[in-house]
Amino acid sequence: MLKNPNSNSTDVNKIKAVIYGQDYQIKGKASVDQLRMVAMLVDHKMKEIGEANPRLDLNRVAVLAAVNVADEYLKLRQEYEDLLRILEQAQQLGGGERE
Repeated sequence: MLKNPNSNSTDVNKIKAVIYGQDYQIKGKASVDQLRMVAMLVDHKMKEIGEANPRLDLNRVAVLAAVNVADEYLKLRQEYEDLLRILEQAQQLGGGERE
């Protein structure tokens, strides 16, 4: 289930989504807009892989989509951590104070 760190722990949103031609009901603590964006991302990634590899079955398309999304996530997380380090170093060099 998708969680929104800013929401009440009892709030659960639901959407209906079509992902790669299949109907799904997605529930999560994330906002409805976030749930829709996640469904659209997964659908887009699966279509991208399915169109490039028309002989793959649904399970392989889904696994490859998950691998691609995980790879993108890990790259973005690394970039984020690198930026945090750069920011921390810049603050240390500047004394962390503004005049």
